[in-house]
Amino acid sequence: MVKYSNTRILKKFRLQSIHLIVHIISMRTFLLAFLFAAPGFLAAQSNLQLVGQLSYAPLSLAGCWHYVDSTGGEYALVGTSVGLSIVDLNNPAQPVERFAVPGLPNTWREVKTWAGFAYVGSEALGSGITIVDLRSLPDTIYWKVWTGDSLYTNQVDRSHTVQAENGFLYIFGGGNVTNGATIADLSDPWNPRIVGIYTTNYVHDGFIRGDTLWTSEIYQGQFGVVDISDKTALQLLTTQPTPGAFNHNTGLSDDSKYLFTTDEKYGSPLASFDVSDLNNITLLDQYFPSQKPTNMVHNVRVLGNYLINPSYGGQLTIVDATHPDNLIETAWSVVGTSLVWDADPYLPSGIVFSTARNEGLFVYQPTYEHAAWLEGQVTDAATGLPLGDAKVFLLETPNADTTFASGNYKTGAASSGTYHVEVVRAGYVTKTIPAVVLTSGEITILNVALDAVVGTDQALEEVGIRISPTLFSNHLQITLPPDSRFTSAQLLDAQGKILLESRLSGTTTELDVAANLPKAAYVLQLRGKNGEVRSFRVVRE
Repeated sequence: MVKYSNTRILKKFRLQSIHLIVHIISMRTFLLAFLFAAPGFLAAQSNLQLVGQLSYAPLSLAGCWHYVDSTGGEYALVGTSVGLSIVDLNNPAQPVERFAVPGLPNTWREVKTWAGFAYVGSEALGSGITIVDLRSLPDTIYWKVWTGDSLYTNQVDRSHTVQAENGFLYIFGGGNVTNGATIADLSDPWNPRIVGIYTTNYVHDGFIRGDTLWTSEIYQGQFGVVDISDKTALQLLTTQPTPGAFNHNTGLSDDSKYLFTTDEKYGSPLASFDVSDLNNITLLDQYFPSQKPTNMVHNVRVLGNYLINPSYGGQLTIVDATHPDNLIETAWSVVGTSLVWDADPYLPSGIVFSTARNEGLFVYQPTYEHAAWLEGQVTDAATGLPLGDAKVFLLETPNADTTFASGNYKTGAASSGTYHVEVVRAGYVTKTIPAVVLTSGEITILNVALDAVVGTDQALEEVGIRISPTLFSNHLQITLPPDSRFTSAQLLDAQGKILLESRLSGTTTELDVAANLPKAAYVLQLRGKNGEVRSFRVVRE
């Protein structure tokens, strides 16, 4: 499917469809007047309730992670431009900084935890990895800076991101060891020991599950899949390009069948891939934030069937990924204009906290509501054949889809409600279906048959054009007025494939149709020098 926002920008597109989609969208700005009153749209706004905020001005913020102490106390670990901030979230309405661990000044700072220790990385040259012993919270903390061991002493001088998983620390994107991935054993969490490196490509970030490392190889425009079962001999299994060709981070579904990716390039989508077969990785769907679609998702965090998406343009959203081939936004919040760098939904209390680069730390009470999905097929009413390149708009939402050759579409709304569906395709009469009832957590099937634009001889003669016969066998005759602007003709099938193309000469042109052309409905398009197109339905008997 080719998904796009129906009042803003293309959500997904194929190059050959851009001109038509943009024209449709430009005619639909009237939808904004009632879009904000749509039930699903309002529900998406209310599903992220802001409950607390902590300003860090004039400091800027970067990554964040969660921690729970031995008493059950909840904390946000926040990377700031001058170090690590440890914030007490036991009263989410009043977050309080309890400790500040200093670090070299830098706008990039990431943190992850393992076995009661936090590991903080920064791109500041000489920053190494700050190790923080959190086990004595809420009373006190201990910290030191680690820069490598043994052969790599003093060589872990900086990093872009870090991960800690399964007793190992992963350091990505910097340092004299490698710009790929450095792996350190955390059997002694206070004294990591480097045991492996990945040097094939620069790695911006990584996601680890079991014996597999999913690398975000941003400058190669791809993610990689690396076998890390032997930490001393890592093996790259495969790579996969991402839609924006600038892969920033990834997150894996709980069943490990689907990978969600972000690209740090304006106008690029969050994407879902079926990775259950590494020999046949398949792109399933793409998603753009509804409020500022060109401001891309920065980091995707997976929580069960939901994706939590800190994004550029001050946005934080939640997407229902129950059906990875039909991603639907169910919650959103806009806190300002700067990058919402990161978000964490993993505390036992269920609160979500996020870091906006300039605006501070924000704490939310989320509502994880299932989307209401709409799926179906668009066909030609006369022949029953599927129609590709049909635009299906769910009018009271920012969601829409475009069919492939199969005629199938998939879209949906943030919540239950009654919606209007509009289906548009060149050469066919636009159809609006009112009062379509969608239910949260359910898939509603709506198949739509479109009537082709039929021009009778009499109607065509009124504009000076005559196509005969409209019920044809092997020949079609096109008669134009002497001053006609049309210069060429194309015969297309129901999927928009060009079967025959001819220059128009004089006032009369005859098209010879191949004898093996099936009996079906077709579209005859006349095209002019100024881009004008006129479409007519003809039927082979």
